[in-house]
Amino acid sequence: GTAAISSQNSSPVQGNGQLEEVKPLEMKKFMEEDGTGFVMYSFDEDNHTIYMNEVQKALKENDVDAKEIYSYDPLYNQKKSQTYYGLQQDTDTLAAYKNGELKQQIKLDEYDPSELEGELSHFIETSKELYFEE
Repeated sequence: GTAAISSQNSSPVQGNGQLEEVKPLEMKKFMEEDGTGFVMYSFDEDNHTIYMNEVQKALKENDVDAKEIYSYDPLYNQKKSQTYYGLQQDTDTLAAYKNGELKQQIKLDEYDPSELEGELSHFIETSKELYFEE
């Protein structure tokens, strides 16, 4: 139906390539209330900057935003598992969620840094097509 053209025809993940670091409890709230979008869960301190840069490049390429939670955040309770914060993905992954449900994830440490951006971009693209296109 082309008759009902809504002004809100952008997908819920549309953005300009922002990777927003959110506090752990904000992530929990986001997952409980919305839970749709891309989430990066960072753990590896040594590669943190590399991963963030590559994810950000891939987000920009695909015009989407993502949220990041970092397990070394001082506010991250190490005694709790990531499920406490509403996350079902593994550490050092970028994941696609819809309504709080993990749809797919890509492990950042499975690729050479040189390949990572391409793999991430492909992951984001397929996630958009599968889960976020209206």
